Amino acid sequence: MLPHPGGEPPDADIEADPHGLLYNSDIQALRHADTVTIHAQHGLGSIRATLNAPGGLRIYTAAQQRAFPDAAGQSRHRLLTVDADIAGFDPAGHWHEHDLPAAAHLVIEHAALHDVWPTLAAILHVGDVLRLRFRADSTHDLQISDGRHRDEVYLLVDRGRRQWTFLLEVTVRRAEQRMVTPGR
Repeated sequence: MLPHPGGEPPDADIEADPHGLLYNSDIQALRHADTVTIHAQHGLGSIRATLNAPGGLRIYTAAQQRAFPDAAGQSRHRLLTVDADIAGFDPAGHWHEHDLPAAAHLVIEHAALHDVWPTLAAILHVGDVLRLRFRADSTHDLQISDGRHRDEVYLLVDRGRRQWTFLLEVTVRRAEQRMVTPGR
């Protein structure tokens, strides 16, 4: 599907957009977000870009209000729905290449200072399609012991016939603080 010439979604009654299809205002929100919250469960995910109002009130420009249309308290948000997949071991120790019954959550505070996020947001184009892929209990690091788990999240960018995969974050944490929580 070709992006709408104005950069905004077509009428939802006429045609449905695939999950993760980016428009100009989505890209602006992802590039200028202070906080990015990523969530996945049951095959669907979300990327929530937030523009914060640190220390109190803030007057948002018209462009900021268009990029972050949802107001909550003193912050503004934009929510993107994307397809998501979680791979990993279930509590019984069985491997699931897709559809691990789990929930995954990641918060990137100070997104402009993150190692990967600013570069990733800078290369996005209108018409790209984003997807999430979580990998629970990755076995890439065999040094992990004493009840800690290595979880990874990848952001996949589809642009026509091209696809890029970005390792967005790796966490090594105890079960109660994991990025991926199996059994949900």
